[in-house]
Amino acid sequence: MTSSQVRRAQLLDWLYDYPGDVASIVEFLGQEPDELAQNLWRGTLRALDEEGLIRLAESMGFDGISAFITDAGRTDVEARRARRDDPARRRAAAATGLLRWLYEKDPYGEFWCETDRIESTDYAMFEGDRLPRRLFRTVVDHLHAEGLLVRRYPTNDRPLTAQLTRKGQECVEAGGDVAAYVNRGKEQPANITHFHGPVSGSNVSWASERVTQTATTTGIASDELAALIQAITEALPVLGLSGEQAAAVQHNAEVIEGELQRSQPDKHIVRTMLMRTVDTIVGAGNSALGLVLTGYAKELMQRAGVPIE
Repeated sequence: MTSSQVRRAQLLDWLYDYPGDVASIVEFLGQEPDELAQNLWRGTLRALDEEGLIRLAESMGFDGISAFITDAGRTDVEARRARRDDPARRRAAAATGLLRWLYEKDPYGEFWCETDRIESTDYAMFEGDRLPRRLFRTVVDHLHAEGLLVRRYPTNDRPLTAQLTRKGQECVEAGGDVAAYVNRGKEQPANITHFHGPVSGSNVSWASERVTQTATTTGIASDELAALIQAITEALPVLGLSGEQAAAVQHNAEVIEGELQRSQPDKHIVRTMLMRTVDTIVGAGNSALGLVLTGYAKELMQRAGVPIE
């Protein structure tokens, strides 16, 4: 949940259980917030009022603002509490939240992250309630079994830690719905194997920035794309990328190469990683060779019916 969603849910929950009619917002908060927080709360309160979930009474001073929950607001709270008490929904929220938190901490899965630290973040919130530590520890095992992360069991001197895998990264970038991602992987992937006419020229000179192409495709060009990825990695020293950008492109290339080695590569993964590679190279903006390579990448994917524009 986002911070604004958390504010909405917690306020509605409190108003639902409030023993009186009209309630002071400062009473809910416990104290008068600073000016920035006041502005955020005013926006939240006005939005809830416009949606008919509360009735708001404003004043010049923040300490005079009050509200009461409407029947529509009560219905909203009751529906949300029903979802919040659903074990399956809680597990799904914990799995999605953990993956997104790991992605935010380290999208490339290069470091081990202490999973218990998610508790203090908005990623641990579900329908206005904070999910417990034990639930996140449970979903770590599930995500590990699905190949979305790798785990390191806790010891006397080390906490439970996890590291995002390539599949976990792709799951987040596809929306973060673990069940949908896993089910998609179990379905029959689209054919992406037929490529003819790779990057041509008996002695292609990347340093001199020359490349020609003769592509005819009926799917994602595995052979041609593999040749292109190899060319990109070989050209990294002359593409004008920073060290961080070059490392990102190298990582993307490894992911694509690994996918292309499968008998039935996932076109969604290939598209995502190639799009990120193109964006990085073009973003550097100071290499004619980079423009040639990315242009060819776009042409390959366009002909395959999986454009990366």
